[in-house]
Amino acid sequence: MSGAAQSSGFWYPVVVRMEGRLVASYDRPGMGGTPWPGHLPTLEEEVDTAADLVRRLGAPVVLAAHSMAAFHAEALIREHPDLVSGLVLVDPSVEWQAGPPAGRSIGLARIVRWAAQNGLAGLGRLSMAMATESNSVRSPERLRNYTREHGIREVYSAPDALAMATAEVIGYDRQAWELMTVRSEHEWPGTPTILLSAELSYGEQAEATQERLAKLLGAQMRLVAGSRHLVMLDDPGAIVTAVSDLS
Repeated sequence: MSGAAQSSGFWYPVVVRMEGRLVASYDRPGMGGTPWPGHLPTLEEEVDTAADLVRRLGAPVVLAAHSMAAFHAEALIREHPDLVSGLVLVDPSVEWQAGPPAGRSIGLARIVRWAAQNGLAGLGRLSMAMATESNSVRSPERLRNYTREHGIREVYSAPDALAMATAEVIGYDRQAWELMTVRSEHEWPGTPTILLSAELSYGEQAEATQERLAKLLGAQMRLVAGSRHLVMLDDPGAIVTAVSDLS
């Protein structure tokens, strides 16, 4: 389960190390060549997408959720505990909202989509490259080669994908607040959980904040030394090991 504005292509180093397992890495609506729904995504929609996929694959599954997808994974497990046998949180985003955020407009996402349709798609590729370089210890050259080889550059040239990426970022605070509501209505079922904390992350992925989440979920916390936020690129083996331990 990918973080906000991320393509499933970032998971390739993990997927190729999962030999002998059925693995699904998926794009949420609007990414990966699917049409943008035209509105800010809600936590309920993201949970429904994930739950539908899990049922098609065959429950229960082990989830690996990166960054903002931690919201989706936790809500999915609280609402549908029978679908998941284990959870790996990969440098998860952690928010403790005290109240509902201010309303956000979808206007910027529409502007981004229009701009990409009118010859400015290169800005999307540039933004993706800058975000990737700041969140990985890989060299810029290795990252450029990776995104080129695995079609990620093309993803961030598509107007619908850029609109969805923008909409997910705009809707981040709202989904964090919606998770607080889910927590108040559905208890945590005790699903075995491992939290992988990237040593070089900061902000909403800071180790101290993640420790609080680990305590809430009864998770085992593991530090991924030398990794930035994109652990699937910096240390995919840590994710594979965690999945194996939960399996």
